[in-house]
Amino acid sequence: MSSQLDRIENALAQIAASLERQTIDVRDLRDQLQKLVLVSVPKSTGVVIDPDCGYEWMWLALRLDEGTWSRIKAGEHIELRGRGWVPEQQVKPDPADENFYWDYWEFNGGINKPMRVTMVSPHEDSLDIDDRTAYEGPLLKSFIQELKDI
Repeated sequence: MSSQLDRIENALAQIAASLERQTIDVRDLRDQLQKLVLVSVPKSTGVVIDPDCGYEWMWLALRLDEGTWSRIKAGEHIELRGRGWVPEQQVKPDPADENFYWDYWEFNGGINKPMRVTMVSPHEDSLDIDDRTAYEGPLLKSFIQELKDI
């Protein structure tokens, strides 16, 4: 009986050693897989916010770097000036253009929280804030296009 018990103990010891090696191998494979996933997943480089401003302010959009976007998502109150706007999409905004407007963006709390975009022309004085408001409402997810580093 004692010899059978010794054989069983030896077999169990071999199984335990085999399981230990396999556990180490599985951990190594999991770590390698995680590294591959991290390398292959594109990193966010920021976002473009394209609110529904209607026909008057068509193609108005703001590109944000990842740091600024993170601050907005975290709920920080942020005011920014955009790169400017002209009515033609293919034309680079130029402050000397009589149709040029500066775009001012105000974020108040992140996604689904208040946001306002105000337009200011360097060529005319418009005192009515309603005439200068391109968008006022919540920052909707549908306005946000995430940019990925490929």
